[in-house]
Amino acid sequence: MSLSFLHPALLWGLAAAAIPLAIHLFYRRRPKPVPFPAIDFVMQARRETERRLKLRRVLLFTARTALLAAAALAIARPQLDAPEARAAQGPAGPAATAIVLDTSASMAYRLGGKTLLERAREDVLEVLSALGPDEPATLVICGGEAAPSADPPDFDRVGLRRRVVDAAQGYAHADLTTCVAAAARALGDPAAAAARRRRLVVATDLTASAWRLDAQPPVVSTPAGPARPEVTLLDAARGERLGNRWVSGLVAEPEPAVGSHGYRFGVAVSGEGVEAARDVPLSLRVGSGKEERTVVRSLLELPASGSTRKTLAHDLAAGGPVVVTASLPPDALPEDDALTLVVDVPRDVKVLVVNGAPSAVRHRDAAYFLEAALSGPASPVRATVVDAEGFGKARLADFDVVMMLDLRSPGPKAAELASFVENGGGLFVAMGDDVDPDRYEAEAKGLLPAPLHVVKTAAERGTPGAEAKAARLAEIDWEHPALRIFTGQAREGLESVRAWRYMLLKPAPRESGARVLARYDDGAPALIEARRGRGRVMLYASTLDPEWSDWTIRTSFLPAMQRIAGWLAGALDERRSAPSVVGAPRPLSLPAGLALAGVLGPDGRERRDLAASGDPAREGGPVLTPDRPGLWQLRIRDLATGGERIDPALSFAVWPDPRESDTRRLEPSELTAWFGGEAVARVASDGKPGGSRQVPLWSWLLLLAIAAFLAEGLLVSSP
Repeated sequence: MSLSFLHPALLWGLAAAAIPLAIHLFYRRRPKPVPFPAIDFVMQARRETERRLKLRRVLLFTARTALLAAAALAIARPQLDAPEARAAQGPAGPAATAIVLDTSASMAYRLGGKTLLERAREDVLEVLSALGPDEPATLVICGGEAAPSADPPDFDRVGLRRRVVDAAQGYAHADLTTCVAAAARALGDPAAAAARRRRLVVATDLTASAWRLDAQPPVVSTPAGPARPEVTLLDAARGERLGNRWVSGLVAEPEPAVGSHGYRFGVAVSGEGVEAARDVPLSLRVGSGKEERTVVRSLLELPASGSTRKTLAHDLAAGGPVVVTASLPPDALPEDDALTLVVDVPRDVKVLVVNGAPSAVRHRDAAYFLEAALSGPASPVRATVVDAEGFGKARLADFDVVMMLDLRSPGPKAAELASFVENGGGLFVAMGDDVDPDRYEAEAKGLLPAPLHVVKTAAERGTPGAEAKAARLAEIDWEHPALRIFTGQAREGLESVRAWRYMLLKPAPRESGARVLARYDDGAPALIEARRGRGRVMLYASTLDPEWSDWTIRTSFLPAMQRIAGWLAGALDERRSAPSVVGAPRPLSLPAGLALAGVLGPDGRERRDLAASGDPAREGGPVLTPDRPGLWQLRIRDLATGGERIDPALSFAVWPDPRESDTRRLEPSELTAWFGGEAVARVASDGKPGGSRQVPLWSWLLLLAIAAFLAEGLLVSSP
C-alpha cells in the first residue's frame, strides 16, 4: 500500500500549518516575578484558573493547525494506492498473456499533450516489463484489418517491444471484438499450454463504436476445456470524456446563379460530448498542395450533440477536376475536421448552331431562343450561329458540339459530320417544317439515334382546346447527367412542356444503343440519344422555336440547353464515384493504353507499396486500399510512349470512417459484464496494468477541515 498525490506541487500549502505555532511563539511573554504579599491569594486563584484554560488553549491550537493542514493536503489531492484482489479467480502461477493494442483513428485523440496511442504504448510496455521470465506473450495490432491474426505466445520480449514502439497510428476503424477473439485463439495455442493462467490485456480508449457486444465474448481453448481469460482493459483516456466535433458530410451541386462554373456546397457538421458553440469558423478551400487557397469563410452555430448544415457557394473559375475542402479549426482529433471532394467542373464548350430556318422576326427565328440560352452570363457555352450556307464552309474541328435546328439535311457535310461525331464530337438535332426525313436517311444513315418517320399533329396551335390536346413530356429520365439538376419543384419546368407537333421516329435497331430520355404522353420518344464512336448524338422530336412547342418559354429551357451542350461535348462526365472511406478497397478504372505507375497519398509522398497492387493485367483492374483520409492522386504510365504523369481526372477523395469520429465511450461496467463480470475482467482507468486500486483521501481531509473549523469556533466562543 502506498500514498501518492495527484497535485504534489501544491504540498507547499502545508507550510500554513505552522502559522498558529508562529503566532503562539511570537506573542508568548515571560513574566517577571515581583514579590507582593498582598496579592498572594490572587495568584493562587489565577493558577487554578490557568489549569482550567490550559486544555482549551491546546485544543484551540490543535484545531487551527488541523484546519490549515487538512485544507492544504486536500488541495494536493492525495490518493491511496491499495492492492486489489485479482480480477480472475483462476489458479496462481505464470500466465500466458495476449496483448491487443488499438491503433484505430480515434486513438489519435490528444489529451494532455499526448495522443491516446502514445499513452497506450506506454501502458503496453509497462505490461511487458511486469511479465515474469516464465510468462509467454503475444501481441495483436488492431488497426482495421478485416481478419487480424496473432502469433502463438513466446518469450521474445525484444521483438514484442519493437512491435509496440513501431505500431503506427492508423486511420481506419478497428473492430476490437474481432481482435480480442484473435488474441483468445492465440492463447489456446499449444505453445501456451505450460502456463496455468490465460490473460488478455487490451489497451484502448473504450469508444463504443469499436465493440460489438451482441457477439459472443472471447473464450480460450485449454486442455481442460473452454475457459474465460483474465481480462484487463487499459483505458488510454484515463476515464476522461472524449468530446469531438467533425465535418460529417460534403456535397456539391451546380448553381448557375453564382457563375458559369458556380456550385453550391452543402456542409454537414456533427458534434458529440462538446459544449454548444456559436460563431464556429467554417472554411471552404479550393486546390491542393501549395496551390490551395481559402475562397469562402463562414460562421455556424453548433449544438452540444447532433448535427447542423451550412450551404456555401462559389464560382470555380476553370473547368476540369477541382479539389474542394470544407474544414473546421483543428481540435483534439484533427483528422476528421476536414472533408475533401473532387468536383468535375464543366469546361467551356464551343458550339456551332446551324440555323436551318432564319427569320427576320426574332421570336420566330429557329436559333433565337437557343442562342439566348447558350450565351447567358453564367453559361459555360460559347455559341457561333451560322445558316445552312455557312454550315457548308465551317470547320467542324474548331467546335465541340454542332446543333442543327430545322435543317433540311446535312447535305455535303454529312460525311464530315459523321467523322466529327466518331472522333468525340457532339451533335444535337431539332426538328422543324423544313426537315426532310428521307434525305436524312439517305445522307446520314445510322448517325441519328433513330430514323425519322413522319410529323404528327396533336393539335393546331391557337385553335379552341389546343392547350388541352397538346402532348406533354412524360417518363423523364431524371438521373441522366443532362437532366439531373432538375429536382423538386424545378421538375415542373419540364413536365409542363407542351408540343402541338412533333416528329415520330421509326423503331431504333437494338444495336444502335439508343436511350430515350423523355417521352410524350402517347409514348412517342421526345428526347433520345445514342453513342456513335467516341461521340454522342441527341435528337429532339419537336422544335426549339414556338412553332411546334412552348419549351422555349419554360424555366427549364435555359439550364437544359446548357447542360445538353456540356454533355454532348463530354464536359459532363458520368457521375464521379463517391469518395472512399479509409480502409475500404477502391477499384481503379484506367483508360485504355494507360497503366498505374504510382500512388500519391494525402501527404504528397509516393506510395509504391500501394501501387504494386495495381497490376493492369489483373482481372477487374487495379484495386487500391487507401489507409488515410484526404486527396489521393494516381501516377499513370502511357504504354505507348512510356511517359509518366499525374492525371487530375483520376484523383479521388478519401473520407475518415464516421464510426471513429463518434467518440462516445462505453461504461466500464457494461464492457466487463460482456467479458464475464468483475470476477474475470476489470478496467484500469489509471492505465496501470497491476492489480491495484486508488482510494481518494482528499474528500475525507475536507471533512476534517470542516470539523476543525467548527471546533475552533466553539472553543473561541465558549467562556
